[in-house]
Amino acid sequence: MLAGAAYGEFFGPTGLLPVLWLSPLEDPTRLLAAAVALGAGLLALAHASGAVNRVREGGWGTGLYAASGCAGLLFYLGLALAAAGLLLHLRAPAVAGGALGVAGLALVASGLFRATAVGGAGLAETVVRLFDVVVRTGTNTLSFARLAAFGLTHAALAGLVWHGTTALAGRGATGVAGAALLFVVGTAVSFGLEALVAGVQALRLEFYELFSRLFETEGRPFRPWHVSPAEPADPATKVIPCSPG
Repeated sequence: MLAGAAYGEFFGPTGLLPVLWLSPLEDPTRLLAAAVALGAGLLALAHASGAVNRVREGGWGTGLYAASGCAGLLFYLGLALAAAGLLLHLRAPAVAGGALGVAGLALVASGLFRATAVGGAGLAETVVRLFDVVVRTGTNTLSFARLAAFGLTHAALAGLVWHGTTALAGRGATGVAGAALLFVVGTAVSFGLEALVAGVQALRLEFYELFSRLFETEGRPFRPWHVSPAEPADPATKVIPCSPG
């Protein structure tokens, strides 16, 4: 409902509401940028929460060097600051962000190397895992652009239904009935498809992009509850109850 109000849509581009923010099909670049910026903010919060969890799980040593800890948070904030500086053509934030990103990445590399067998094999493993951290950071941020894609899909489907409705409405009584049927059925189908796709993709973003930074340990082994067997009674100390009377 909030998105519809921001887009100026009321069950499609019916013209009943003014555009408060933007029209998706007319300004898709701005919508994509907003979705990526929203995703970057959510990932920064996930990194901060992950840093707290790493400290609570393994102490400050683990929390400082972990890719999902303070080092990863420093790298991500530096990367975001550098990207903002480049987009806004501001040299100082871009340089400062680049320095923070390099410092965070160096801490991540140090933590990864310490967790290996050291030596040449450990160095090779560190390089591969560090490359994975960099690539995954970028792809996880850009994957939030799919939120904008949902907005574009919604606008396209709603516009298609509305244009068909207005085209049928000008063809007499039969056309008005067909227009009403098309509007109701088309809106219901488009809403159903959007709810399904948005629900699935929201769960995916939560699990892979957010929860993967919050939880790192493998949990605890399953130990089913059971009753300990009673010790057998010693015949020498067995108590025989007395009968009444």
